[in-house]
Amino acid sequence: MTMVSDLFNSREIALGVWLMIAIIAVLFGKSTRSGFGGVLKALFVWNLMSWLAGMAVYISAFIYLFYRIGLWTPDLLKDTVFYILFSATVSMFKANKISEDKHFFLEMLKDNLKAGILLEFLIGQYTFDLWVELLIVPAAVLLAGMQAFAANDAKYAAVNKLINSIWFISGGFVIYHVVDSVIQHFHELLSLGVLRQILLVPNLTLVFIPFLYVLSLRMVYEEQFIMLSFKLRDKKLLRFSKRQAILKFNTDLRGLKRWVNRWNLSHPQTREEILVTIDAFKTQQYLEKAPPVVLPQQGWSPYVAKDWLPDEKLKPAFYDPAYEEKWSARSGNLKLDKDWSGNGITYSVTGTRLAADHLELRLAAYESKKLDELHAIFKERVALLYKNATGVEAPLKLTNAISRKKNIHFRQGIYFISLEKSIWGNITEGYDLIFTISTKND
Repeated sequence: MTMVSDLFNSREIALGVWLMIAIIAVLFGKSTRSGFGGVLKALFVWNLMSWLAGMAVYISAFIYLFYRIGLWTPDLLKDTVFYILFSATVSMFKANKISEDKHFFLEMLKDNLKAGILLEFLIGQYTFDLWVELLIVPAAVLLAGMQAFAANDAKYAAVNKLINSIWFISGGFVIYHVVDSVIQHFHELLSLGVLRQILLVPNLTLVFIPFLYVLSLRMVYEEQFIMLSFKLRDKKLLRFSKRQAILKFNTDLRGLKRWVNRWNLSHPQTREEILVTIDAFKTQQYLEKAPPVVLPQQGWSPYVAKDWLPDEKLKPAFYDPAYEEKWSARSGNLKLDKDWSGNGITYSVTGTRLAADHLELRLAAYESKKLDELHAIFKERVALLYKNATGVEAPLKLTNAISRKKNIHFRQGIYFISLEKSIWGNITEGYDLIFTISTKND
């Protein structure tokens, strides 16, 4: 026991004890035992194990480098293993999401280089007695679970407030304990060993990012090549497509995905046709970076119009071919955080390759009783879209029609404006409120 306590602090021992209890409980349960076996089987597949082994070798090489230049010593082995198990490995499982989140690495760096890293180190350094830590672990898990449940229902607001108070008071005791320990052991914190320990995670994170990036590239390319294999039965043509994808897209993973998704629109079946689709897509990407000027009578630049609304959920990702000669961009669904009814707002831009001629903002009302706040947002976004599209403020007759949810059709210069309420006829009295601006009288 003495050797264990020398190697691990009381918090780590407490977490280990509860983890072992949880594993034993899983193994003794018939239903959970089979699921646990499935998880283990999924982990020990060759592809995953090869990348985990590669990660271990990669980090080990940098640890040796850190050791040579004095940034790492053997007493940091435990912290290094913890970083690999609970940070690096977890990040690896998220690698397939990196291409979809352009801020992934920035957030990763911010988390590991933030000012609070010293406080986190001190909280982990100065723990309570083992019996206290053994009580803290289940209590924290129980409180977190209760808060997650209470946060989703307004009728448990008092419970949520009480739990927040418990967290606040507990945090005060922890801070007091840490400050008292720092005062008593201040001279110990002024050592080079402590500085190495504080800098260990930031250093490992910085050098681990390139490995994650390469893993992300590999995973996305594998995923897209599998999709290509279903679209191309000719193996020689498939190999050609893969080579061209690597050569032309390189690290442009979003471009690669869009190109593969467009496959069903053009159905290229020869090398020449494949090259044409890549060239056409590259031209499209150039247009997105430098949108051409669109005359008012033609409509609007789709690459500008799709970003007119401030909400991230209402910003369509791309303007792409839809059907025949039509192109479109459709946003996600803007919802209120605590509204689970399905009420939401969407925005779409439609037109030709170079010019958008139809803008639509749609409010889907699944439960009208919960709609007041979202309806107010819809009204504001209509006014903003109207001003951006026409260059003038929205008229009072339009804002009044939105408030009353009444149909209205009129013309503003060369543009045709409409607001229509489409009733679904279901038991929830659901409806769509559709606002459109168009260069054509549809």
